[in-house]
Amino acid sequence: MLFTGNFSKDDLAKSKKRFYWVGGIMLVIGFLSLAMPMLASFAIETMVGFFLLAVGFGNAFGAYSALRIGDSPWQQAFMAFISIAAGVIFLIHPVAGVMTLSILLAAYFLIDGVTKIVEYFRVKSIGGSLWIMLSGILGIILAFMMWQNVFTGAAVIGIILGINLIFSGMSLIMLGRGCSDMSKKM
Repeated sequence: MLFTGNFSKDDLAKSKKRFYWVGGIMLVIGFLSLAMPMLASFAIETMVGFFLLAVGFGNAFGAYSALRIGDSPWQQAFMAFISIAAGVIFLIHPVAGVMTLSILLAAYFLIDGVTKIVEYFRVKSIGGSLWIMLSGILGIILAFMMWQNVFTGAAVIGIILGINLIFSGMSLIMLGRGCSDMSKKM
């Protein structure tokens, strides 16, 4: 396994390609998000609205099916109602949805940043792993910036998401490069 400390050349070669591909995709999406932050923000908000509707209708179907066989699915019916209502609100009032997402995204960046810093200590023997630490620190900084600027506009989500994706993509590419260097030494 890659993160257990036992590294084989095959594991490193497989991981290197994956790190390059995922990192490259993250870079492209990050630059697109920076180029069109308003579009990125409202695209994310709209997708979340549709996902909430899908979850709500799935819960409603599950509650209906349970009711037909005699169960009492009130919790599932309640969650269906909440999910559908939230999805409709996101789609009808996109600004409110974007503001809600900005709060959630700030929480995500904080958790993601802390997780990356913890992960750095697991992979610090790999060249390029310092980028994981830097990406984690940046995630925490972005979380606090976003929390302070919740009402500054929809573009904040697209910009912060773009920056985070660019640094995360670079960190994976650099980690892949470190895997390449490490596999040559073995």
